[in-house]
Amino acid sequence: MINKTVDRDHAPRAPRHRLSEEQRREDILRAAFAVAARERLGGVTARAVGAEAGVSAGLVFFYFESLDRLLVALLEWLLAQTFVAARLDDRFAEVSDPATRIMLAIRRDVEWLPKQRERVELFFDYWVLGTRHPEVRRTIRLALDRYRDAFRPLAAALVAADPERYPGVTAEGLASVAASFVEGCALQIVMDPSQFDAERSMATLASLVRAPAAVA
Repeated sequence: MINKTVDRDHAPRAPRHRLSEEQRREDILRAAFAVAARERLGGVTARAVGAEAGVSAGLVFFYFESLDRLLVALLEWLLAQTFVAARLDDRFAEVSDPATRIMLAIRRDVEWLPKQRERVELFFDYWVLGTRHPEVRRTIRLALDRYRDAFRPLAAALVAADPERYPGVTAEGLASVAASFVEGCALQIVMDPSQFDAERSMATLASLVRAPAAVA
């Protein structure tokens, strides 16, 4: 009779799960972020990122070809997770007052900043790098353009609801002001975090939005 008892020590092992290329790439980018957050962009090398990800430097280059491509890919990954990637929440559509809607959108992003200070700091590191790196500069500019455009529908509704309050103001111009306000708060988070107060900033902005129109 054949003994069907399986010796677990000698039984064939199931093949290990192999990470997909997409997952491996994501893991390397997360490792690159960890290195950059700890050592800034100057510390991002294939060897350091590989050590963080538990892979060889050669595998890092296999997925990203060069250190330059890795840095640009990390920037794109970062932008997808910072305030500039914010999109309008569905709940804003339920608010009838246009001024309240745009304030809610701005508040969402301002309140996000202190929670993700590492990402905001790295964003400004890339901003500096962009002064001498055309592709980084172009990538940041496009992201900021998209961020400004996300405010445009809210700004257009506000201007249309109260044209006397906003004479000569365009939706694009108001959207730029909204985006610039958040960007200014982001800079303060990096440069002077102890003085940053989200509630105080929002109260100041609300007073400007609600203030009577200036008399010509």
